[in-house]
Amino acid sequence: MARQFGGVHPNKQNDKAKVILAASLVFIVLFAALAYVLLSSQSEPPKPSTVVVESESDAEIKMVDVLVPVKEVQPGTALEARMFRKESRPQVGVSNRVVRDFEEIKAHYSRSLIVPGQPLHRDYITSVKPTNVLTANIPEGFRAVTIRVDARTSVEGFVRPGANVDVVWASRIRGKPGITTIVQNAKVLSAERQTKVDNANPGVAVPSTVTLLVTAEDAQKIQLASTTGKLSLSLRGDADAGKAAGSKTITLDDLIGGVKGPRKQENVEGTVTIGGERWLLVDGKLKPSNSRSSQ
Repeated sequence: MARQFGGVHPNKQNDKAKVILAASLVFIVLFAALAYVLLSSQSEPPKPSTVVVESESDAEIKMVDVLVPVKEVQPGTALEARMFRKESRPQVGVSNRVVRDFEEIKAHYSRSLIVPGQPLHRDYITSVKPTNVLTANIPEGFRAVTIRVDARTSVEGFVRPGANVDVVWASRIRGKPGITTIVQNAKVLSAERQTKVDNANPGVAVPSTVTLLVTAEDAQKIQLASTTGKLSLSLRGDADAGKAAGSKTITLDDLIGGVKGPRKQENVEGTVTIGGERWLLVDGKLKPSNSRSSQ
């Protein structure tokens, strides 16, 4: 009895050892699990992030309404709503000069020929009522001048509205017959008062008058040249819209080229006979008479 008083019972020591052993096992298991998780996370490669690329076809294309002619509109025509329809076009390809609604051009007129199927551009319209179909086609700073033509000077009548021509002036230049181009690349506005080509009638008569669109300065050249010589037209090709660096004047001397003209007549002031030989007094100098005849 005395040995057990104040001491530790053997059963309690066993229970304490079991608790310590169980706690140690739990700690080992948790440590092993934590180590496994850490090793697993380091060994697995990182998952690539997903990038979503939106193609242009998937993106929404912004559309805008534009005004489109339904038929051909002649110059000087008063514009009406029935001449146009609205169409949707991608905004990226629409100029800010394109008309969007008919209310923008109400009480306007066509400045030039308007073709169907294409968005109406503000450069083709005007708020000023044209006096006639011809004035509607004359831009600021330009003039319309008329010259008389025939089958030769109008290239057999092929000089028609819309064509481009050079104006050639034939006259006496510096006292000799000559010819020069005084205006280049002038547009034909009308021929015999016709402002458009009649393709349905290929046998149309040769015009007697042609009206050209030229600058104000070129208009003065044509008017002056018509009073001092004869004018004719040279037809240019559709792809030849430029101007030459300078117009060369061609005279009669250019036609005969290398042919030499007569020698200048010497001014013979008298004759002198010396030692039986005849001498000529030319411009104050003596020359043998045979030397003159040999020249």
